[in-house]
Amino acid sequence: MKRGLATTPTKSDVLALYKSLLRQARLLPHEYLRQIFRLKLSIDIKSALDVSRKDKQRQATFKRLRKELSKMKLANDGDRQAFTHVLDLAYGRKGPLKWGIMIPLLSDPAAPAPPRIIPSVESSRPPVYSPELTALLISPYARPSGKALKPSHLRDPPTLPSRADPSSEDARLFGPLSKRREVNIRWRYFSYQWKRVYPPIEVSVERQGTQGTSSPKDAVIAPRIRGVGMQTAGLLEELKTLAGAVSERPPAPRRIDPAYNSSSTITERRMLPNRYLRRRYRELLGRIPILSYATGGPGINPNGHATGKYEVSLAANALSQRVQHETAHSLEVDAVDLAWFKRGMNL
Repeated sequence: MKRGLATTPTKSDVLALYKSLLRQARLLPHEYLRQIFRLKLSIDIKSALDVSRKDKQRQATFKRLRKELSKMKLANDGDRQAFTHVLDLAYGRKGPLKWGIMIPLLSDPAAPAPPRIIPSVESSRPPVYSPELTALLISPYARPSGKALKPSHLRDPPTLPSRADPSSEDARLFGPLSKRREVNIRWRYFSYQWKRVYPPIEVSVERQGTQGTSSPKDAVIAPRIRGVGMQTAGLLEELKTLAGAVSERPPAPRRIDPAYNSSSTITERRMLPNRYLRRRYRELLGRIPILSYATGGPGINPNGHATGKYEVSLAANALSQRVQHETAHSLEVDAVDLAWFKRGMNL
């Protein structure tokens, strides 16, 4: 098939593109990236080969995969924007994985159904903000803009006219707001806001009177809370390790993944600098909010769950342009540097 022509790709065209994509996936510097992209590409290629889909849909899929191939090539060559795109896809900052993490957070099975705004219409119930989603929305760490919502805005959206309150002056002057319009405004605000949140990849539990947090596998068992994202994969701790400690001085040149230097792949891969990779992972941590559940003690609520609340933070070694004052951007001062600093102050 000739490039640029709006013709349906043949099977040989799709398979050739698939081989090129797999070749680029093998060059990625971290095993998780290689695995997740192999899985993603297999799903995309099956979609491109599905003859039951319309020709335009298959053409759009093929065109998107060609663009993905270009971005993967740039990422393996060290292009910052392209490598960030690869990380965001792999860790659910964008794309299907993001929606897969967020969709369960859009409801709260433990909460009763809110009353109908229009008594005779079942679909007029307002949206329910789950405790996890509420914590993300009112925290600057989970917002791409760095601006948290006010808790009162979840109850009464700022886009809701004052006429929604029957006792308001505007309601007396111009009449009450249409109930159907109120339903639409509340749901539109809900949809707009949750789509502008970075999803967590797991939830941890901080128990009162103890140090540290529980492991991802055990975190949700005792307090009977639901897991989030890739709860048992241990990706968050792995990312912290790949990003390196804030106080850690740059080591001797090496690759971030031991398998990166294996004899079977070293002739094929273009090795990216270790410092470059660490910084990209630290920037990624700045886009991954850490959702933790702080238990309030031995109390149990009426649902049989441990009492507590959700809190959101960032990793200590995260880099974020949105909340620079809260994240680490430089090496910590060690004992030797501090001694020289004090000596200089005494001169």
